[in-house]
Amino acid sequence: MLFGRRIPPGRPLELGQPGRYRRRVSPPEPTANYRAPALEAAEVAGAEPVSGGLVRDARGMAIATIASRITGFARIVALTAVLGVHSLRQAFEVANTLPNTLYELLLGGILTSTLVPLLVEAKAGGPAKAAAFAQRILTLTILATAALSGLAIVAAPVLVRAYNTSADPDEIALSIHWARFFLPQIFFYALTATISAVLNTHARFGAAVWAPVLNNAVVIATVGVFALLPTSTDTTVSTLTSAQLLTLGIGTTLGVVAMTVALLPALHATGFRWRLQLNLRGVGLGRMARMGSWVLVYVGSTQLAFWVLTRLITAVNEQPIYVSAFTVWQLPHAVVAVSIITALLPRMSAHAVAGRLAELRSDLDRGLRLSMIALLPAAVALIVLGRDLATALFNHGATDRADAQRIGWVLAVFAVGLLPFSLYQLQARAFYALRDTKTPALVQSAVSAVLIGTDLLLAAVLPLHWRVFGLAAGHAGAYLIGVLISAAALHRRLGPRADAAQPLLTLLTRLVPAALLAGAVAAGLAAVLHPHLPAGPFGALIVLSTAAPLAVLVYLATLVVLRVPEARAGLRALHPRR
Repeated sequence: MLFGRRIPPGRPLELGQPGRYRRRVSPPEPTANYRAPALEAAEVAGAEPVSGGLVRDARGMAIATIASRITGFARIVALTAVLGVHSLRQAFEVANTLPNTLYELLLGGILTSTLVPLLVEAKAGGPAKAAAFAQRILTLTILATAALSGLAIVAAPVLVRAYNTSADPDEIALSIHWARFFLPQIFFYALTATISAVLNTHARFGAAVWAPVLNNAVVIATVGVFALLPTSTDTTVSTLTSAQLLTLGIGTTLGVVAMTVALLPALHATGFRWRLQLNLRGVGLGRMARMGSWVLVYVGSTQLAFWVLTRLITAVNEQPIYVSAFTVWQLPHAVVAVSIITALLPRMSAHAVAGRLAELRSDLDRGLRLSMIALLPAAVALIVLGRDLATALFNHGATDRADAQRIGWVLAVFAVGLLPFSLYQLQARAFYALRDTKTPALVQSAVSAVLIGTDLLLAAVLPLHWRVFGLAAGHAGAYLIGVLISAAALHRRLGPRADAAQPLLTLLTRLVPAALLAGAVAAGLAAVLHPHLPAGPFGALIVLSTAAPLAVLVYLATLVVLRVPEARAGLRALHPRR
């Protein structure tokens, strides 16, 4: 929902039966993260029976997604090492999230949820109609976002002060300078989304799913150049040189530009040639607004929560701590939950189209079970080994061990909400498969309301140095409420799964002891090893490389002993002849 740096989540429509569309909103995660529009729009094809070509496309997109996650994570590690986790990094983060936030709030949700179906509809009218519609859409995008970017640059001081409540005037001034470099990214984000939509209608997904990797690579290279620039003292908001400011300002925006430019060869290969079309009649602005109405509710609620959180966390100068912990916390969700969602959404969508609600419920139940089995021990591991993980990753350069350990503690608080957050995301996909975007939007509004209320309460009662932990706890608690509300709504819509041999709560009573036992083993081994190892990233890495594998073995063995069906099925798959 709130932090990070991969562009805002897209919200495509999903093709259902011929001539019909199912709107599927991809819920914003707690970062202004970007998933390439083509990656999500490519999932449109998933509503149809899987073909060999689709399998190949899906495999390629999965590889690109992994590469994007890895390079995005490397970017955060590089920024933490070079900028640290205090005022300098906070000035950068606030400025760097502004274009994402404004794009998503004003344009992103509507564009990514409406462009693909409208382009497909135009394509059905023949090549000439499709080309004319695409020309007008691209012209409108260019003109509107160029004007919006210009206005945002002029309003940079107001925008920065709306999000950054730091008492340091040098930090605010630096954040305003960087914002003026970053806000033109709104134009390129919108252009990327529009070009990706055109490519999607031509079944060309590769360029758009790999483009974020190029963006990350450019930013990592920029951070490397920044680190090599000569300086006579430690870099702070007051000692930052003009060369350093320009390097990060220009280089970060060039990463977004490179992401857009990378799409042009693929667009050219489709035969599309853009020409300015000032006659914008027939673009369908009214239809776009109607189709994206519930998307706006969703986006508005999440961005309001983002604004409140940003103001609260910047007031205590710990946004970088929050960002870094959240980035690590996201990884298990991305690896496990997103993979399960990608695999199950086409099946659930097909069941919904055919009216097979029992089968949809069965698939949802299977996804929830698998998520619980994989993510519960991951959450316990982040609680037990989070400080070692943060030390190994972030205790480099400008970030000392104390700051890295603090990231680890915040990560441990976040970990409490890992399973609820991921289950909530999966439940939301069941609604999208049913062509229902109203319910997820209303549920997310409730989640955002709980998040805002909890954050404000904890910020008021906790000491300032505890606020970052309270905000992480507020995130976990809000999504716990969200998963309960979604479960109740789905129960009314789908009913219970009739053939459930082992209800989810029963499964949970077996998984919790297994995960706790594995966590205790990992914690015990870490306690034994730490006194004999150096305090720093090398010692932390040794602890991780020994405690984590042992904990995994203990967890799996316990699942087998407790007769968890999925564990026994996995063993049978490894030894099918036995």
